[in-house]
Amino acid sequence: MDKDHLISRRSFIKTASLIGSGFAIGFNFVQAKRELNSEFSPDMYINVLSDDTVVLSVSKAEMGQGVWTSLPMLIAEEMEVDWGKVKVQQISKDNFIGTGGSMSISGYGWEKMREAGAVAKQVLVESAALKWKVSPMECIAKNSVVYHQKTRRSTSFGSLVDKASKVKIPNSVRLKKPSEFNLLGKDMLRTDSKIKVDGTALFSMDKNLPGMLYAMVERPKYFGAKYKNSNLEQIKNQNGIIDVFLIPSGVAIVGEKYWSVVKARKLLKVNWEKKLNPVFADSKIYRSHLDKLSNGKSSKVRKDGSPSKIFKKAKDIIKAQYYLPFQTHAAMEPCNCVVNVSDRACEIWTGTQNPDNAITRASKVTGIPEKNIKLNLTFLGGGFGRKSFNDWIEDGVRISKHLKKPIKLINSREDDTKYGFARPSSKHNMSAVVNSKSIKAWKHIVVSPDPLTGNAANQYGASIPILKWATSIGIVKNKIRNYLVTDGAAHIPYDFENVSVKASPFETDIPLGFWRAVFHSQNAFANECFIDELAHKSEIDPIQLRLSHLKNNVRSTKVIQKVADESNWGLVLPKEHFQGFAYHNSFGSHVAQVVEVSIVDNRVRVHKVFCSVDCGQTVNPLTIRAQIQGSIIFGMGATLNSEMTVKNGRVNESNFDDYPVVRFDESPQIKVFILKNNEKPGGVGEPGLPPIAPAIANAVFAASGKRIRKLPILSKDLS
Repeated sequence: MDKDHLISRRSFIKTASLIGSGFAIGFNFVQAKRELNSEFSPDMYINVLSDDTVVLSVSKAEMGQGVWTSLPMLIAEEMEVDWGKVKVQQISKDNFIGTGGSMSISGYGWEKMREAGAVAKQVLVESAALKWKVSPMECIAKNSVVYHQKTRRSTSFGSLVDKASKVKIPNSVRLKKPSEFNLLGKDMLRTDSKIKVDGTALFSMDKNLPGMLYAMVERPKYFGAKYKNSNLEQIKNQNGIIDVFLIPSGVAIVGEKYWSVVKARKLLKVNWEKKLNPVFADSKIYRSHLDKLSNGKSSKVRKDGSPSKIFKKAKDIIKAQYYLPFQTHAAMEPCNCVVNVSDRACEIWTGTQNPDNAITRASKVTGIPEKNIKLNLTFLGGGFGRKSFNDWIEDGVRISKHLKKPIKLINSREDDTKYGFARPSSKHNMSAVVNSKSIKAWKHIVVSPDPLTGNAANQYGASIPILKWATSIGIVKNKIRNYLVTDGAAHIPYDFENVSVKASPFETDIPLGFWRAVFHSQNAFANECFIDELAHKSEIDPIQLRLSHLKNNVRSTKVIQKVADESNWGLVLPKEHFQGFAYHNSFGSHVAQVVEVSIVDNRVRVHKVFCSVDCGQTVNPLTIRAQIQGSIIFGMGATLNSEMTVKNGRVNESNFDDYPVVRFDESPQIKVFILKNNEKPGGVGEPGLPPIAPAIANAVFAASGKRIRKLPILSKDLS
């Protein structure tokens, strides 16, 4: 880690200060470009001001996961900045497929941002050396000050900005060893906490413009339905209504006040022409199709050893089927945006996980060049994958373009629930052969549509045309689909000698999207519940069975042993309390969980969750613990409370009353244990979710003797 890192001329650019008050260093992930001072706008940059303030920019969406703290920490660590002098600002240009996949640090910031900090430090050190006419090798930087050790001279970063703007980018930099870290690996208070507490943090609902109008969209009641007719003229005459007109997604209602729009929308009566022969757009029909495909032909995704031979010879094959329902995102903040389209420019204020796509789509709708479209990326009140699609932003752009006035588009909670992009419902056929307390053969067939080759390809098509093109080719599309739906199944970490993983993907008219942990959230449930069943039938401790198939995986073993020790696995529990265990490896991180539950009046109560996580080198443990806790609560909702259902092409649920999430009084005590090592950082935002559902289900079996093979776990399942 301490070797020299070569600096690509295509990665870094440098310019003098924008107003003569400092200097800025930026880096570009796509191509090199040099700008005049007044136009300097790299993807990420460091701006050092003459008053010693260092402004570090973040392009990843801050939706509660803490990137406003962890990403600047990477720069500050290598730059040797005094953290008390750091300010953080949001920028919108990403040049990356948005914020998701738990990759903000692991796949994005770990090397590039540290390199940027090291470059900035080197430039400042060389600037001081020029000022003193000494060798840069004799100078060091610490706490925003450069020191010349021989003469004991020192100068602050801010005093060097004029000279620094003239120093060339170095050809290579040395990154620190973990033993040299001052910030990384330590709990750091979040930089966005204060402004969120005092109300000055900007969410898109907070933005108001002079002359701004309010808009909502009445969407088709049925998937794929088309507008037939309505009482538009009557609605246009309602008090406070400016206009009512058609856009591709439905009927736009625009008024002077939000409440005027809400009242008018209630009076709107639209006749929708249903799509002929909708494709599995009903939960019962969809479920029947899952059953049919699970008994039919499937495509090979992984094959190790000779599983077919083992299953053919086996006298006792253990089988089980698992079913997971649709889930919607239920983020605390429904989708909304403020948009102002004029003849030559477009400006947008919104929270999105996919800023580049938003700009591209706005350009496509308006015909305005992307350089004249400005996206102001605000904070997000939760995303979980829903806010990577930008459909609501396109609606806002279309409405503002039509009226040539600024508008605030608001989705209600009901809009978000009924017209989002759901996690697919899936079915899992599991088979295994167990002999001498060892799993000799393992088979997993995943039956599910995938979100990427359908709705997501269309949603991302504007900014990633190759995706839309690739998914139009049958062979390529099938390979992508098979790979996606078996994510977390094909890469199961246990060293079974004979493994078969197959997929039966299909298409549906139900709009699908990415949901926290994507298919890991489903495949981990099937994996970890089934291996628990195998342990019980083999009369072996569930943790011991797993460990016996992880002999060559040190990180998995350590994370499992840690949570077993901390939870006092297998020891005496309070009366009527029982434990369940699950482990999963996803997004580069290992997570093991033990839950403690009781069952009262056929309802599951989760009392405690013990979670150990190995996510490699840590950046800010404070946010790691918070994200793991959030993942567990989010996953508990899908395990015990929520399910999205569809009838005749319509989503039945609409709000938290019929799509319940975990309430305060249902929340358990959660203890998170972070294993320390120097491995490359893994993800954190999503890996905490996959183990919670199987851990609860396995605990329910321990408590009741009933095997849970479908979610959510309802009272009727325990009676």
